[in-house]
Amino acid sequence: MVWRMKEKSGHRDLWIALGLLSLFLGIFWISCSGGGGGGGGTSSGPDNAARLLRWTAPIQFADGGALDPAKDLSAYEVFINESGTFLPTDTPRAVTPAVEASSGNPTTSFDLAKVSPPLQVGKTYFLTMRTVEKNGGKSAIALPAVRFVY
Repeated sequence: MVWRMKEKSGHRDLWIALGLLSLFLGIFWISCSGGGGGGGGTSSGPDNAARLLRWTAPIQFADGGALDPAKDLSAYEVFINESGTFLPTDTPRAVTPAVEASSGNPTTSFDLAKVSPPLQVGKTYFLTMRTVEKNGGKSAIALPAVRFVY
């Protein structure tokens, strides 16, 4: 699959080879540290656990051209809802830079505890993402969405 990204007028349409698709093909995972042991109620339980969304940054446009997240992308938009239906006009629940400011490396994870409004522990959600180019173009929302229990 690919995500379609449009450049501003005067430029051809771009397609990003969905390196990010690996998010939906097995690289995606949400980890819950501190959650074993069957209990609840302790300060180290699931309410305080890190829940990381991980992906592989895209490195290639669909036409085979090299994609450099630092040069070509500005952000990733994270969409989460309970229905699994996502529209291009939806507002993302979170936005994370395409490149980590501290290291200059491509961003490949996001702590879901930073989502606003906060997710509820034990509730089922659907998640998808899209990329945002530096020129403002946005990819299509990647589908199918991933179902997970927070």
